[in-house]
Amino acid sequence: MGLKLFIPCFLDQCAPQVASAAAGLLTRLNVPWVYPEDQTCCGQFAWTAGDPATARRLMRHFLRVFDGAETILCPSASCTYLVRQCYPQLAEGLKERRAVEALASRVMELGEWLAGWGPLPWTPRFEGSLVLHQSCKARQLGGLACAREVLSRVQGLKLLTISPYYTCCGFGGTFSLQHPGLSRDIGEAYLAAVTAAGAVGLVSLDYSCLLHLQGLGFAPARNLSFYHLAEILTMSG
Repeated sequence: MGLKLFIPCFLDQCAPQVASAAAGLLTRLNVPWVYPEDQTCCGQFAWTAGDPATARRLMRHFLRVFDGAETILCPSASCTYLVRQCYPQLAEGLKERRAVEALASRVMELGEWLAGWGPLPWTPRFEGSLVLHQSCKARQLGGLACAREVLSRVQGLKLLTISPYYTCCGFGGTFSLQHPGLSRDIGEAYLAAVTAAGAVGLVSLDYSCLLHLQGLGFAPARNLSFYHLAEILTMSG
């Protein structure tokens, strides 16, 4: 059934412009795609909160919704990671484990998929310097090299790095709820490091991290902007 687009619940509710950018990329590439409207949360929040029963129920719904897809494309490293690495831990019985393993092998994060696609038929442009956010799940997924490769094709964009000491943004899903003070301190220090590097903002494979950083309230004073990879790639001349 070709490519099915998996839009995480937090993008659907909090950053629909990112979902639109991802869909726009596929359309612009003339890639046939469908968006299953009955998709829901992949179960990441339940999993990290220690509720495997709810996560398993959502996993089984995910299996039904995306059954038959040749590729399941997701603009979120953290949700991609959950399906690939955590669903096998949730599966019960040999039949379900096999179904989960088969589906997990077809789930791709957007940056990975674009790196395999090759040069885009248009020239993305962004004038300025950004820090590529090395989110925890993007690192675990192994998708950062793909992101760098794709972003290297953006004219005018200079990618900056900051000390790995500041890698974490302080979000961590439920961590920010369980330890709000510490989460805020980590996020503030991280944004200070981004500013000190001379960047005008951040680009990420995980917009959930960027939503957290924006919510801290420090970004406006630092004149920082936040972008998902898909948004940068749709900025063309």
